[in-house]
Amino acid sequence: MKEMTLQEFEQTQEYQTFISQNPTNGILKVQVFTADQAIPISNAKVIITKLIDNDKVTFFEGLTDSSGIIDNIKLPAPMGEYNMEKLEIPKYTTYELKVSNGNYKTDKQYEVAMFGGVKVLQYVKMIPNNPGGII
Repeated sequence: MKEMTLQEFEQTQEYQTFISQNPTNGILKVQVFTADQAIPISNAKVIITKLIDNDKVTFFEGLTDSSGIIDNIKLPAPMGEYNMEKLEIPKYTTYELKVSNGNYKTDKQYEVAMFGGVKVLQYVKMIPNNPGGII
Protein backbone atom coordinates (compact mmCIF):
# COMPACT_ATOMS: atom_id res chain seq x y z
CA MET A 1 0.00 0.00 0.00
CA LYS A 2 1.29 3.42 -0.97
CA GLU A 3 0.43 6.55 1.01
CA MET A 4 -0.17 9.77 -0.88
CA THR A 5 -1.49 13.27 -0.41
CA LEU A 6 -4.66 14.50 -2.09
CA GLN A 7 -2.53 16.65 -4.41
CA GLU A 8 -0.57 13.58 -5.53
CA PHE A 9 -3.78 11.59 -5.94
CA GLU A 10 -5.31 14.33 -8.11
CA GLN A 11 -2.57 13.67 -10.69
CA THR A 12 -3.61 10.03 -11.20
CA GLN A 13 -6.13 8.33 -13.46
CA GLU A 14 -7.70 6.75 -10.35
CA TYR A 15 -8.65 10.26 -9.19
CA GLN A 16 -10.72 10.84 -12.33
CA THR A 17 -12.58 7.58 -11.72
CA PHE A 18 -13.11 8.41 -8.03
CA ILE A 19 -14.45 11.91 -8.80
CA SER A 20 -16.78 10.58 -11.50
CA GLN A 21 -18.29 8.28 -8.84
CA ASN A 22 -18.26 11.06 -6.17
CA PRO A 23 -19.04 14.26 -8.10
CA THR A 24 -20.39 16.33 -5.21
CA ASN A 25 -19.27 17.09 -1.67
CA GLY A 26 -20.41 16.18 1.79
CA ILE A 27 -19.38 18.38 4.72
CA LEU A 28 -17.87 16.97 7.91
CA LYS A 29 -17.74 18.60 11.34
CA VAL A 30 -15.58 16.92 14.00
CA GLN A 31 -16.05 17.75 17.68
CA VAL A 32 -13.47 16.35 20.13
CA PHE A 33 -14.17 16.42 23.86
CA THR A 34 -13.74 14.75 27.24
CA ALA A 35 -15.91 14.64 30.39
CA ASP A 36 -19.16 13.87 28.53
CA GLN A 37 -18.86 16.86 26.19
CA ALA A 38 -18.10 19.25 29.08
CA ILE A 39 -14.48 19.92 28.13
CA PRO A 40 -13.44 20.52 24.50
CA ILE A 41 -10.02 19.27 23.40
CA SER A 42 -8.05 21.81 21.42
CA ASN A 43 -5.09 20.90 19.23
CA ALA A 44 -6.31 17.35 18.64
CA LYS A 45 -4.87 16.12 15.35
CA VAL A 46 -7.53 15.03 12.87
CA ILE A 47 -6.56 13.01 9.81
CA ILE A 48 -9.05 11.83 7.19
CA THR A 49 -7.96 9.12 4.75
CA LYS A 50 -9.48 6.73 2.25
CA LEU A 51 -8.13 3.52 0.76
CA ILE A 52 -8.47 3.73 -3.03
CA ASP A 53 -7.00 1.02 -5.27
CA ASN A 54 -4.38 0.04 -2.65
CA ASP A 55 -3.39 3.68 -2.12
CA LYS A 56 -4.05 5.36 1.23
CA VAL A 57 -5.01 8.92 0.28
CA THR A 58 -4.96 11.69 2.90
CA PHE A 59 -7.90 14.00 2.17
CA PHE A 60 -7.54 16.25 5.23
CA GLU A 61 -5.21 16.93 8.13
CA GLY A 62 -5.69 19.62 10.78
CA LEU A 63 -6.00 20.56 14.45
CA THR A 64 -9.13 21.28 16.45
CA ASP A 65 -9.73 24.85 17.63
CA SER A 66 -10.20 26.04 21.23
CA SER A 67 -13.76 24.67 21.11
CA GLY A 68 -12.49 21.21 20.11
CA ILE A 69 -13.98 21.61 16.63
CA ILE A 70 -12.92 21.37 13.01
CA ASP A 71 -15.79 22.35 10.75
CA ASN A 72 -16.61 22.56 7.04
CA ILE A 73 -14.32 19.76 5.86
CA LYS A 74 -15.37 19.12 2.25
CA LEU A 75 -15.09 15.50 1.13
CA PRO A 76 -16.08 14.02 -2.24
CA ALA A 77 -19.30 12.03 -2.07
CA PRO A 78 -21.81 10.51 -4.49
CA MET A 79 -25.03 12.24 -5.38
CA GLY A 80 -28.06 10.55 -3.98
CA GLU A 81 -31.47 11.30 -2.61
CA TYR A 82 -33.46 9.58 0.08
CA ASN A 83 -36.45 7.77 -1.39
CA MET A 84 -39.19 7.95 1.24
CA GLU A 85 -41.44 5.49 -0.57
CA LYS A 86 -38.82 2.75 -0.91
CA LEU A 87 -36.98 3.61 2.34
CA GLU A 88 -33.67 3.33 0.50
CA ILE A 89 -30.47 4.70 1.98
CA PRO A 90 -28.83 7.19 -0.39
CA LYS A 91 -25.47 6.37 -1.94
CA TYR A 92 -22.47 7.23 0.23
CA THR A 93 -18.73 6.75 0.48
CA THR A 94 -16.71 6.12 3.63
CA TYR A 95 -13.55 7.70 4.99
CA GLU A 96 -11.33 6.78 7.92
CA LEU A 97 -11.15 9.45 10.60
CA LYS A 98 -8.26 9.29 13.08
CA VAL A 99 -7.94 11.64 16.07
CA SER A 100 -4.98 11.89 18.42
CA ASN A 101 -3.64 14.13 21.18
CA GLY A 102 -0.63 13.30 23.33
CA ASN A 103 -2.49 14.15 26.56
CA TYR A 104 -5.09 11.44 25.95
CA LYS A 105 -4.84 7.65 26.29
CA THR A 106 -5.59 6.33 22.85
CA ASP A 107 -5.99 7.44 19.30
CA LYS A 108 -9.57 7.20 18.12
CA GLN A 109 -10.53 5.79 14.73
CA TYR A 110 -13.91 5.92 13.06
CA GLU A 111 -15.37 5.04 9.71
CA VAL A 112 -17.44 8.01 8.57
CA ALA A 113 -20.07 7.78 5.82
CA MET A 114 -20.33 10.87 3.62
CA PHE A 115 -23.42 11.72 1.60
CA GLY A 116 -23.50 14.32 -1.17
CA GLY A 117 -25.02 17.61 -0.01
CA VAL A 118 -25.24 16.50 3.65
CA LYS A 119 -23.38 17.80 6.71
CA VAL A 120 -22.20 14.98 8.99
CA LEU A 121 -21.26 15.55 12.63
CA GLN A 122 -18.76 13.17 14.26
CA TYR A 123 -18.32 13.36 18.04
CA VAL A 124 -15.03 12.03 19.41
CA LYS A 125 -14.78 11.29 23.14
CA MET A 126 -11.26 10.96 24.55
CA ILE A 127 -9.98 9.90 27.99
CA PRO A 128 -7.11 11.86 29.59
CA ASN A 129 -3.83 10.09 30.41
CA ASN A 130 -4.17 11.41 33.98
CA PRO A 131 -7.94 11.65 34.67
CA GLY A 132 -7.41 13.02 38.21
CA GLY A 133 -4.91 15.66 37.09
CA ILE A 134 -5.20 18.96 35.33
CA ILE A 135 -5.77 18.75 31.60
